[in-house]
Amino acid sequence: MAAMLFGGVVPGAPAPPPAAAPPPKPATPRAAPPAAAPAPPPAPPAAEIDLLDMAFDAPASAPAAPVDLGPTELLAPTPIEAPPEAPPAPEPAPAPAPAAPVDPFAASGLLDGLSDTPLAALESAADSKFEYNGNKMAPMAITTAQFGQQWGTLASTSPLSANSSKITTLDQYMSLCESIGAHEVEAITQTSEGICAGIVGGTNVALIHGKVSPGGKIDVTIKSSDASMGGVLAMFMQNML
Repeated sequence: MAAMLFGGVVPGAPAPPPAAAPPPKPATPRAAPPAAAPAPPPAPPAAEIDLLDMAFDAPASAPAAPVDLGPTELLAPTPIEAPPEAPPAPEPAPAPAPAAPVDPFAASGLLDGLSDTPLAALESAADSKFEYNGNKMAPMAITTAQFGQQWGTLASTSPLSANSSKITTLDQYMSLCESIGAHEVEAITQTSEGICAGIVGGTNVALIHGKVSPGGKIDVTIKSSDASMGGVLAMFMQNML
């Protein structure tokens, strides 16, 4: 009775069927072992070498085919390549300048206080003298009164006028007249005028009157005994100004 109460069996009910057995587990296939690698084939036997048989009985190999080189001229000259040009030779170094000669007089102090005058300065001083027909002008030493007397007797007049940047004072004008060979007769500072006199060839007289104005304007009048010489002297002074 207790079995029925606690076993869940109802009285009068048919007995339950027996429990079904669990299905069998499928068998897991086992992996096949790897196949063994095939054994390598045996090596062929080595060929026997017959020292007395040098293969003279072997069939001869076919001859090599002839190579066609084309027509060959035996006497044709063989071109010769020109040798490469040699690099240019380096330029020789310039020879050193010769040493200046030693002056024994200067070294001993014998020429102290003396100076050489450049040749160009001497030539320029000589060329500044007026020359006409191969004769250079020489100073004509006369007084102001004599200058005035001869001024009226000379018929030829050659005037000139210039604006000079080199001659701007009366003293510079008088020095110019002296440099061309004329004699300074008188310089009148009150009026900035100057008179000079010269002679060419011993006979041709030239009296020169000049006035220097502010700013370098110079007016010159030349009275001479030879009209041609007076004209040449006027052009010469024009170039000097």
